[in-house]
Amino acid sequence: MLTDLTHVIASDRPRFAYNVTSVEGFLALVDWGETHGKAMVLQCSERYLKDLGEDFFRQLVVPRLDTSPVPFVLHLDHAGSLEAVLKGLQIGFSSVMFDGSTKPLEENIALSREAAKLARMAGVSFEAEVGHVGGAEDGDEDETAMFTRVGDAKAFTAAVPMDFLAVSVGNAHGRYRKPPKIQLNRIADLAAAVPVPLVLHGGTGIPPADLVEATRRGMVKINLGTELKLAWIAGIQSSLAAGEMEPDRIRASARQSITHVIQTMEALLTR
Repeated sequence: MLTDLTHVIASDRPRFAYNVTSVEGFLALVDWGETHGKAMVLQCSERYLKDLGEDFFRQLVVPRLDTSPVPFVLHLDHAGSLEAVLKGLQIGFSSVMFDGSTKPLEENIALSREAAKLARMAGVSFEAEVGHVGGAEDGDEDETAMFTRVGDAKAFTAAVPMDFLAVSVGNAHGRYRKPPKIQLNRIADLAAAVPVPLVLHGGTGIPPADLVEATRRGMVKINLGTELKLAWIAGIQSSLAAGEMEPDRIRASARQSITHVIQTMEALLTR
């Protein structure tokens, strides 16, 4: 069944949120969740919503998740405009994120408030971001240019009704250019200062011990995207290197590779 983030994520049960960037990834995630009877958070950015197509989500993803016996969240990640938020809601996403983090704080607050209204009217959970999580995917030169300040986070959450807050604490999207230095003390300070749970974007490449410690300090949702892309590529390359020519078997290899990543990451938060 489709549900929102507030029904599957709490401070005592942090979750990974997995980006859907391929058909094989989607099928692997659904199969793993249903096989293990575990609620899962699937998400998609505007970029991959365009790549995979609105009809893929409207006609396949949403109906498939909504008829599942297992709770699934379908989260629209990094919507950069109110129009994108509205489109996600019309498609059937059960949770949305508006990202105004590159804008001045007051403008981010104003736009995030409007996005939050749309989410509330649709009855879905809402995530926003203060401080900017950059990275290779965005073309940013400095991955840690805009760490989240406690004062900004307090002002932001006081002005914008939200369920989750994405923050910048040394994390970045895409592949890290150098070993990430996650500011664990900043996470703890932010968690103590704001009334909503925190989200860590750019989970790929962060040492497992830091991911676990981040959840202990206040992170309840950790986003993974690049890890699944790399697994998809590795599965296809392995199959091709072995001389496989049948598309269904090549796709099956990609699914198997992605499933291994899911299994590894899910085991991490149950230690």
